[in-house]
Amino acid sequence: MALIPKIEPKQEKKVVSARLDEEAHTMLQRYAAFLGGATHEYIIGESLKRLFRRDKEFNEWLEKQEPGAPTISHGTNGSSSNTKTQVRPAPSAA
Repeated sequence: MALIPKIEPKQEKKVVSARLDEEAHTMLQRYAAFLGGATHEYIIGESLKRLFRRDKEFNEWLEKQEPGAPTISHGTNGSSSNTKTQVRPAPSAA
C-alpha cells in the first residue's frame, strides 16, 4: 500500500526549487510510476505533509513558537486522503 494517497487534490501552489542527488531523483521517478504517474511536486508535497504530521519534536517546537495557535492535525491514518493538515507559517526573523 502506498504511504501517500494516489489522488492529487487541487490546491493553491507556491514555487520551491530543489536539487536532488541522482539516487533520490531516480527513486522519485520510480515512486511517481508506482503511483500511476503522479507528479514530482505532488509526491514531495505529500511526503513533507506526512513528515510534518509525524515529527513530534517539530510539533512541540511549533507549539512553543505560538502557544495556542492551531498545529498540524493528526489523522488516525497518515495515508488517509481526508486527513487535513494545517501548517502555521514560521515566525519571521525580522
